[in-house]
Amino acid sequence: MPCEDLQLASRRALLRFILESPLLWAATGLATTARARPELAVPASAAEALDVFQIERVARQKLPLPVIHYIVNGADDGKTLQANRDAFDAWAIRVRRLVDVSHIDTAVRVLGADLSCPVILAPVGNQQSIHADGELATARAARAAGQLMIASTVSNHSVGAIAREAGPLWFQLYASPDQHLMEKLLRDAEAAGCRVLVLTVDSNTRGNREGEAWWARAGAAPDGGRPPALPLGNFAGYDGRPRVGDVALDWRIIDWLRAHMSMKLVLKGIVTREDTVMAVERGVDGLIVSNHGGRQEESLRSTLASLPEVVEAAAGRIPVLVDGGFRRGTDVFKALALGASAICIGRPYLWGLGAYGEEGVSRVLAILREELKRIMQFAGTTSLAAIKRSHLEIAG
Repeated sequence: MPCEDLQLASRRALLRFILESPLLWAATGLATTARARPELAVPASAAEALDVFQIERVARQKLPLPVIHYIVNGADDGKTLQANRDAFDAWAIRVRRLVDVSHIDTAVRVLGADLSCPVILAPVGNQQSIHADGELATARAARAAGQLMIASTVSNHSVGAIAREAGPLWFQLYASPDQHLMEKLLRDAEAAGCRVLVLTVDSNTRGNREGEAWWARAGAAPDGGRPPALPLGNFAGYDGRPRVGDVALDWRIIDWLRAHMSMKLVLKGIVTREDTVMAVERGVDGLIVSNHGGRQEESLRSTLASLPEVVEAAAGRIPVLVDGGFRRGTDVFKALALGASAICIGRPYLWGLGAYGEEGVSRVLAILREELKRIMQFAGTTSLAAIKRSHLEIAG
């Protein structure tokens, strides 16, 4: 092996060792329960995984460094990313006793979709960089679990191909200054049977994810620190250069979308009372409280902290969903108690996909449902409707 190649290989090996180091995990706020229990940290199969954190560790051992960076990185110093996770510790659950909890119903209906559990698979692009089957494996797992998936604009498989494998399916749209492209995407989504469009409104510009550049300069990823470029199925056959993201995006987009589609409209990225009021006044059908998993702006404001004011402003007129930092069934319970109709996950099911493929995604969904059911039993809540704000108090 030439000296230069040997040096590069050694550098990458060292970087992987550093990435797997508990010291780095602790320093970056990414330490997990699984890492405190090394004898339980590496399940032999998806079925043996005890929690989402164990599945994450398996995926980290299997995936290439650029893919790991793509999944884990947040904007700037990653403090908003960490805030999403830390926010759950601010709330304690008030459990109840002497309630018959022999039957627990986790089913919910959201904008016409009947789900077995209030956990929705958030839109994530480029999933074939994580597993060869990409979004198709995710869709099959969601369908088997009776769960809803939101297909991404920048998925490797087209929305039509995903729909053939999925159960209930929504489509996520990144606005584009190219109206012909948006019209095509809307037509394709409706033809695939999607009944809800999720418009992402927090990505008019790209987040400053310095971690990707740092690892690239350290020699971990000659391709620039990102996963390999793969075909994007929704742009196949498009006569032109697809452009997503529009710095000129404003509230007029709602009227434009209404004129070009029949799907219901959900805005993803609303985090304030003011924008909630404006969204409701303009007739949107639902909201997702989201900061893009801490990958866009470094606001230091968690989505769980934003949730109550959005719920209050919506005043029951439209459903409010939330994403960001969910890893436990207790996390789901807390969001429901704060008024969310359902929650969305991204990174957890990506770890499942990277660790075990379709089986891994299925196991992540099963774990969260099992954990949610368990805390519902402890809290004496036999249905989601029984989960109230009174089940929470400020921790400490």
